[in-house]
Amino acid sequence: MKYINLNREPFFAFNIWSIESAKAIMDAAGKTGHAVILQTSMKAFSRLDREALRFFVTDYGEKKKVQAYLHLDHCRQIGPIQEAVACGWDSVMIDGSDRPLEENIRLTNEVCGMTKGKGILTEAEVGQIGGVEDGIEAAQAGVARLEDVLEFLRNTDVDMLAVAMGTAHGLYGRVPKLHFDLIERISPLTGVPLVVHGGTGLSDRTLQRLMVCGNIRKINISTDVKQAYRQGIETGIQNGYMEKSGFDPLRMTDMIHETIEDMAVHKLNLLEKV
Repeated sequence: MKYINLNREPFFAFNIWSIESAKAIMDAAGKTGHAVILQTSMKAFSRLDREALRFFVTDYGEKKKVQAYLHLDHCRQIGPIQEAVACGWDSVMIDGSDRPLEENIRLTNEVCGMTKGKGILTEAEVGQIGGVEDGIEAAQAGVARLEDVLEFLRNTDVDMLAVAMGTAHGLYGRVPKLHFDLIERISPLTGVPLVVHGGTGLSDRTLQRLMVCGNIRKINISTDVKQAYRQGIETGIQNGYMEKSGFDPLRMTDMIHETIEDMAVHKLNLLEKV
C-alpha cells in the first residue's frame, strides 16, 4: 500500500462503483500523469467485490504506471470502516457531521485509532454539506462555524477535514455561494488538508480557485461521473449501438468508458492551469 501524499498537488477524487468505472478514471490519470483517488460510496461499497476491486486498482495501476488510491466516502458507522481497513482501502471517511460536535469528535478519534500506523488516512466532516448523493442527505445543511472547526481540529488527530463551505452533493439548481473566506481563515491556523465535497457543477474557474485556496488538497467529483456514464449510453443509442440487429455490448461499453474518461481528463487537465 502506498501512502497518499497530500503534500503534492491537490487530488481530484472521483466516485466509482465498479471495476469498469475505476478503469475509465485510471486511464484518464494515465493520459494526464496525475494521481487520482477512487471513492466508493457506502451504497457502492456494500455491493462491490472489495477484494477484486482492491486487486484490480493495484495491479492495473502498476501496469499503467498510474497512482490511484481507494477511499471509502461518507461512512457513518464503524463496521464498514473496519471492513475497508481490512480490505486495504487507502483512506476512509467517518461522517459524524449529523451528530453533536462532541460525538463527532469521539467517533472520529475512534476511527483514527484504527487507522494510525497502517498507512490509512482518516477524513471527517464539520458542518453538514447539503444535497443528496447515494443515500447521503443533509436536511440541515449550512456553512461550518469557524469555532467548531477549530475545536474539532484541536481535539482530533484527523488527516483530512471536509468543511461545509456552501457546496452540495448532486446537481446544483443555481450557482452556489462558496465561502472561500472560511477556508482562508482556517488554513493559517492548521496544517490539516481540507476537502471540498460537491465538486460537480462547479465551473472550471471555480475549481481552479479551490485548488489554490488555503489547505484544500482534495476535491470530490461524483455526479459528474454518473452523468458521463449516462451520456455514454445516450451517445451509443444515437449512434445506433442499441439496435436489436447487430447489437454489440462491447461498443456500448467502449462508449461509456470514453465519456467517463473524457470527463476525468478534462478535470485533471485543470491542474495544469493552476
